[in-house]
Amino acid sequence: MKFRIIWFRKAHRYLGLSIGIQLLFWTISGFFFAWNSIDDVHGDPFVAHQHPAFALDTLHIVPVSTAIAALQQAVPTVQRVKAVSLREVMREPMYELEYEIQQGKRNGNAEHTTTHFALVHATRGEFRPPLTAKDAQAVAEADFAPEAQVVSVERVDSVTPSSEYREKPLPAYRITFDHESGTHLYVSAERGIVTARRNAQWRVWDFLWMFHILDFQTRDNIHNWVLRGFSAFGVITVLSGFLLWGMTTPLLRRKRGAHKLSHTTQAKQ
Repeated sequence: MKFRIIWFRKAHRYLGLSIGIQLLFWTISGFFFAWNSIDDVHGDPFVAHQHPAFALDTLHIVPVSTAIAALQQAVPTVQRVKAVSLREVMREPMYELEYEIQQGKRNGNAEHTTTHFALVHATRGEFRPPLTAKDAQAVAEADFAPEAQVVSVERVDSVTPSSEYREKPLPAYRITFDHESGTHLYVSAERGIVTARRNAQWRVWDFLWMFHILDFQTRDNIHNWVLRGFSAFGVITVLSGFLLWGMTTPLLRRKRGAHKLSHTTQAKQ
């Protein structure tokens, strides 16, 4: 019995040492997530309320077919229009068209399609070219509520898997404001809207989330094997601790000893 207790103590000690640092990261990140509003992380308090410039249902808009024809004329490689929506862009009524184009083979890979967006003026039926840097700055300034100067406007054509603007429409513009929140607004050049709001609190959240799920590449995959392995080790460590407690608690040891003595006495009789 003594040998088993010593073995379990050593096993629990080394398991605790191997998983302890990650348990600390889980606790710290969980504490941050619990005590910080997700609305603040998303930058929602800094979003300006914009009154509609007009009522869309009162406009004489062109048919959807006209908007699609304008798109096909401007982008002859359109393969399929996936969706069409009507909304306000820079105080003007616009059709937003989501479409696919066929991409040729690259490095021996098979052909594939890519998704893009385009804007067509809803009353004139005219294709609207992608936003310029000046247009994107105007969209960002209208969206950001605090009084703050724009520090820079940068075009973003590609990002890394761990970028703060990952899995968002490209190309885009990153507009940086001179504000204590450290806010960057990303405006899609094709859609004409703010597609991401990033601030200092979001970056802390994203960094802790990376360690919370142990995905250091995309920071979004919660099914990776590193996380699964550490989770399994964590469960084993806790269970070994409970088992060790049961084996070393004086009260339980006395009960086991008394039970064993009773069986021995009965056997001798």
